[in-house]
Amino acid sequence: MQVPMRIVNRTPVVVVEIGDSEVPLQLDLGSGTTLTLYPRVFEQIDAQPAGQTHVSIGMEGIAMENPEFTVPTARLGDATFYDLVVRMDGHSEQHREETVEYRGTYGRVGRRLFDEGKLIIDYERECMTIVPANASDVDQATCSGLEIPLEAEKENLGITTMVQTDIGELFAVWDTGARGNIMLKRTTDAAGLTLEARDKFQTQTFEMNGHEFGPVRMNVWDVPALPSDLHTLLGYWFFADKVVCIDFPRNRLFVQITANETKPVE
Repeated sequence: MQVPMRIVNRTPVVVVEIGDSEVPLQLDLGSGTTLTLYPRVFEQIDAQPAGQTHVSIGMEGIAMENPEFTVPTARLGDATFYDLVVRMDGHSEQHREETVEYRGTYGRVGRRLFDEGKLIIDYERECMTIVPANASDVDQATCSGLEIPLEAEKENLGITTMVQTDIGELFAVWDTGARGNIMLKRTTDAAGLTLEARDKFQTQTFEMNGHEFGPVRMNVWDVPALPSDLHTLLGYWFFADKVVCIDFPRNRLFVQITANETKPVE
């Protein structure tokens, strides 16, 4: 099931139909939820309180309350999801308004929406393909490219792979919600590098499961709120010239390099 996807300000955006409303949402595989929606969206859709509130920590280290709701159906392309538990976004209204202004989105689509099947993401062609768990054998064979196992014991971090770099063995999270590749400052600090937040870092070696993807450039960020065993995030600059197929049930992904030249990090 192929779904159109726009790249807006280095962020993938898809449109989800919830009832009679078409809602543009950021595709954020760094989020472990199904859908996270802005409060204004709940004024337009049929959603019932689920009676629970999830507490999350934002990138700024601030705790946010996210009330949970159920929605009867949501459609993404030709894929229909039933009786979804979704969350209300807990960011400040200022943050939400800024997001609507520069990206035009009203929340996020998280990886949990796809975790029973496969998801193929193609930034160059601006589309993604959803392969449900009950798809035919032909559709199930659609993943191709360089195989990289996911670190099952690090599922709490997200879609995580082990990577060999110039500064050692690190855990990298594949995050379409990141507008660039991010190396956490505590990671560079531990390696003895004298880098400040917003500096650039380049590793010549970036090897996953014996496949070399280097050199890779990163923006150094200081985000203490992220888990201590997370070292780096692979965002837009890593996805931009690759087709990535994530096989959630089998804890692996496949990577194809496209013809695009890798764009420089900003």
